[in-house]
Amino acid sequence: MKTTNSPIFQEFHIEGVKHIAPEEALKVLSTREAVLIDVREEYEAELESIPLDNVVNHPMSVILDRLSCISKDQHIILGCPGGVRSTKVANLMNRQGYPHVANLDGGFTTWKAKGFPCQSRLDENLAGGCGCNCKHSVPSNGRHGRGCC
Repeated sequence: MKTTNSPIFQEFHIEGVKHIAPEEALKVLSTREAVLIDVREEYEAELESIPLDNVVNHPMSVILDRLSCISKDQHIILGCPGGVRSTKVANLMNRQGYPHVANLDGGFTTWKAKGFPCQSRLDENLAGGCGCNCKHSVPSNGRHGRGCC
């Protein structure tokens, strides 16, 4: 898995965190050389997801509780909308002894902009809206998603 020491598609960076370009991420995910951990909250992942078998959702809010379920022997790519949360989780996992962790450079925004696989249920859920005339919806739990306003 080819990584870089600095991101190209995002500004946020923490020293010591590795980054993986979306093209390389797609390659290693397609060949099952790595697993993608989506660190968005469950309601976010339900609205939009990466339709690959080796993608799992471990929200940032509970990642510490789930570390015991994540093998240190695999290559791990962490993803979120823009790369900020996933960079923070990559830093945490590095400190917890995970040797093969990388942030998806530019997050799912860059992934989607490149036309890579993504399934969206946003169109189905736009009827309610958040009330600010944006295109984001309010999930049934009433919490607003990132990226609005």
